[in-house]
Amino acid sequence: MQRCTQSFSIWRDGAPVAFVAGQLIDDKHPILKTHRHLFEEPQATHPGATPLRAVEQTTAEPGTVRTLTPPAVDSGPFNPGEHNAKEVLAYLDTASEAEALRVLDVEAAADSPRAGITKLREKALADARARDEQASAE
Repeated sequence: MQRCTQSFSIWRDGAPVAFVAGQLIDDKHPILKTHRHLFEEPQATHPGATPLRAVEQTTAEPGTVRTLTPPAVDSGPFNPGEHNAKEVLAYLDTASEAEALRVLDVEAAADSPRAGITKLREKALADARARDEQASAE
């Protein structure tokens, strides 16, 4: 096999014949008699060794049904100290009056209560009260 090093065209038997750079031809092709200088032996290239990825260790034999354990759900009460002010206010927008009162009391008792939450205490409680009344009316 020979590889064309640059594109060119010739007229052969009254028809144009084009050769493209990188094109491979057989060693017995007639163009090599007149244009051998435009061809060379192709170089074999091998990609480098690809590193093997780690394989996950199996936890059950083939065909054995596995049970998946869902992540543990934190069922404890909402702690405003573990959330930013935006998340606390969003929680208060959905909480009942009793829950809103509890969360606001926890926030007020904190070492450094956030003014953005404490100044909205009365509004948050009134909104929660209205939600409770609407829910009980339905």
